[in-house]
Amino acid sequence: MNEENVVTNDEINLFDLWQVLVKRKRMIVVLVVMTAVASLIVSLLLPKIYAATTSVLPPQQDTLGMSMGLSQGGGAAAGLGGLAGGLLGMKTPTDLWVGILKSNSIRDAIIARFDLKQVFDAKTIEDARLQLARRVKVVKAKEDILSITVEDKRPEMAAQMANAFVEELDKINRGNVMTSGKRTRLFLEKRLRESKEEVTKAELAMKVFQEDSKAVKLDDQSRAIIGAIGQVRGELMAKEVELQTMLSFATPTHPQVQLLQAEVTGLKGQMREMAEGKKSQSSSVPKDIFIPTEKMPDLGLQYARLFRDAKIQETLYGLLTQQYEMARIQEAKDSPTVQVLDIAKAPEKKTRPKKSLIVILSTMTAFFFSVFLAFFLEFLEKNKMRAVGVSSS
Repeated sequence: MNEENVVTNDEINLFDLWQVLVKRKRMIVVLVVMTAVASLIVSLLLPKIYAATTSVLPPQQDTLGMSMGLSQGGGAAAGLGGLAGGLLGMKTPTDLWVGILKSNSIRDAIIARFDLKQVFDAKTIEDARLQLARRVKVVKAKEDILSITVEDKRPEMAAQMANAFVEELDKINRGNVMTSGKRTRLFLEKRLRESKEEVTKAELAMKVFQEDSKAVKLDDQSRAIIGAIGQVRGELMAKEVELQTMLSFATPTHPQVQLLQAEVTGLKGQMREMAEGKKSQSSSVPKDIFIPTEKMPDLGLQYARLFRDAKIQETLYGLLTQQYEMARIQEAKDSPTVQVLDIAKAPEKKTRPKKSLIVILSTMTAFFFSVFLAFFLEFLEKNKMRAVGVSSS
């Protein structure tokens, strides 16, 4: 019995609701039609916005092409290739490029290039930046490919501005690379001059000593030992120069710095073994592989030391010359550092406004609002009738 009453009440309520809608159908239809017409007119009056997109490849490890050339030089030159790779932009994260593209430096360059302050009718540069930021979207895809989308009323302008962002990014990258290359070149240039002077002094000192001591001459074994010591010492000094250059860019905790420090320590250990005599771990092997320089006769020892110094400076000078030439090549290099995957072209279709979407959403909103308004007016009307009935009674 109760279930039948509930069903009956539900049917009566639904019928009452339908009566309200039928009663005020004219108002509902008028509101919906007026809203649909108004939204259509507004969508036609809204300016057409076009979006142009350009995409660039992520930073490449061989962007500079410096490390390959240096690694072929061997030894210390290969280490400088690692320095260039880590510090001169070859391993720049893609997120850094996103930050550069969103920086005020890039935005100000674009604003000045296209005179956007006047185009946007902005009173201050800050206002112009905000308006430009609303029109630009920088997105990093899963594959680290960067997409730069620019919206504008003019399709040609949208494409030009999108491509301009890439050009300004390339300018900043190339400027940083060339600045670092110049700084490295100047440092090596100074060190190379000093090394050249040291080579000249060492050769002159050895010549003077030979003349004063009546042409002291080392045997082949001693010459080989001293030459090897000089070679290792020269490589050690080149590594120390590379480490000093590295520390001018990076912190002591940088992996490349720690690697160079380990190499310097290893070369110093070799120097001690070669100068003092390398101890054998087996009793069947002779105690000394190298003859310690301290055991050489006094006069021969002096000449050996001079010969060693000359060999050191000669080795160092050769390695520094290789590094210096690579730094000069890098400084003069003017190739793009940003590889463009897709160039932005003037779009043929507008991005917005989407007329059909505007009209549909507006019409649906108007329909629900008019239904709500119909029930609200019906509620007010019934309350008014109850109030009149109570007052009359």
